[in-house]
Amino acid sequence: MKLLFEVILFAIPMVLLAWTLPRNYVLVSQILITGLFIGYQSPLSLLILTSVTLGNYYLLHKAVLKKSLKIVVSLCILILLIVSAKILFTFHDNWIIPLGMSYYIFRNIHYTIDRYQGRIRDESLLFYLAYNFFLPVLIIGPINRYPEFIRDWQRRRLNSEYFSLGFQRILFGISKIVILGNYLLTSKAPGFIENLDASHVWLKAYLETVTLVLNAYFQFAGYSDIAIGIALLLGFRIMENFNFPFLATNMQEFWSKYHMSLSAFCRDYIFTPLASYYRKPIFGLVVTMIIIGLWHEITLAFLLWGLLQALGIYLATLFKDSPTSWVSRNLGRVFVFNYFCLTCVVTDYGELGKALEVYKILFFIN
Repeated sequence: MKLLFEVILFAIPMVLLAWTLPRNYVLVSQILITGLFIGYQSPLSLLILTSVTLGNYYLLHKAVLKKSLKIVVSLCILILLIVSAKILFTFHDNWIIPLGMSYYIFRNIHYTIDRYQGRIRDESLLFYLAYNFFLPVLIIGPINRYPEFIRDWQRRRLNSEYFSLGFQRILFGISKIVILGNYLLTSKAPGFIENLDASHVWLKAYLETVTLVLNAYFQFAGYSDIAIGIALLLGFRIMENFNFPFLATNMQEFWSKYHMSLSAFCRDYIFTPLASYYRKPIFGLVVTMIIIGLWHEITLAFLLWGLLQALGIYLATLFKDSPTSWVSRNLGRVFVFNYFCLTCVVTDYGELGKALEVYKILFFIN
């Protein structure tokens, strides 16, 4: 919560300078303020982000190497960095993943691949710095893409609709985090569940599971709203990250609405190449969902979670041609909500042994 309001605090001068400084200095001011924010939070994080940005830019644009070798070296370094950070986080309780690393590494992987494929031609270090040092999406995404960032910069104008919508999204985001997440689901719900009669073991386990999932969702969706809102105030329209995922009627639709920037990234850069090359969509699906799971944390629990997501999506493809009705759509929504909540048991309770005990209760296994 403290980090959230510090982001907003640093965003205020950024927005003011964005519309008062001459255009040539706007991006510089945004880079400097974002740098000050990261340096204030974690000097190590600032050092790593700066090194990644300058190092990847030099490698892709200045290094005298074959184009194919450049992309291989760039991707290997970026993947090694994020995997190393996740492994250290998994095995060392006092290790904290550098601020925003999970997101800016994926943004740089996107930049590297699209640069190699010719979809990115701009060679400006200033724009690349501004793209990586973009405060709204730095901590919890969305994973915005470079061409859209440049397009918005080129079209950027004072827009009262953007300002109105931006403040509205920030208010929505704060409401989701403070009222729904912190107050109802963190402060009130546990007390209500604890006070249930001891005989209601199944209901307690179910409500605890649902509460954990909904709290994580509202926290994450709330920050995404705030990120989108701040970006709108700066004149940028970044992609949505959530689109009422729990109203999806199957797990395939769910993952097109849940953490949409990550889903789209993995679809474009993992699933599509694998499915096309091996001619086996199911292989691409399993690998993609495992990577999404391990992206959160490199543990057996998240590996299993990814496999369960792949299973849910595969089941959806088996019934994609089935006739639909009002009843079947709503039964599908009930299934999606409960299936996702049940898959999160393996990650929400810290230990697989504890998760297994919860599953025994939920499935009436003595």
